[in-house]
Amino acid sequence: MPSFYIKAVGVTFENRQRIIRKLNVGDKLRFVLEPTNPYDKYAIKIVTIDGQIIGYVSKDYNQNIFLQISLGVKFDLTISSITGGGFNSSYGVNILVEY
Repeated sequence: MPSFYIKAVGVTFENRQRIIRKLNVGDKLRFVLEPTNPYDKYAIKIVTIDGQIIGYVSKDYNQNIFLQISLGVKFDLTISSITGGGFNSSYGVNILVEY
C-alpha cells in the first residue's frame, strides 16, 4: 500500500499549540481510535509517542483509516512539516503516514 500525507485538524483546541511548538520534523506520532467520541464514531486522535494529543484525523479520511486499524493494519506516522507559527498564526502539523 502506498504512503500518504495528512494534516492534523483541531490543532488550536486545549493546549495543543503548546505541545506542537515543542515538536520537530521527523518526530514519530501515533493514531488512537476514539469510538466513543460523541461527535464522530470514527474519530481518531493523533498523539505524540508519550500520549499528548495534537489533533485529529480529518473526517475526509478517518472512516477508512479507522476501519483499517480495526482490521489490524499498523501505521507509521512521521511529522513531515510544521507550518505556521509566529505572530497571530497557529501552528499546523503535516504527517507522512506509511504502512
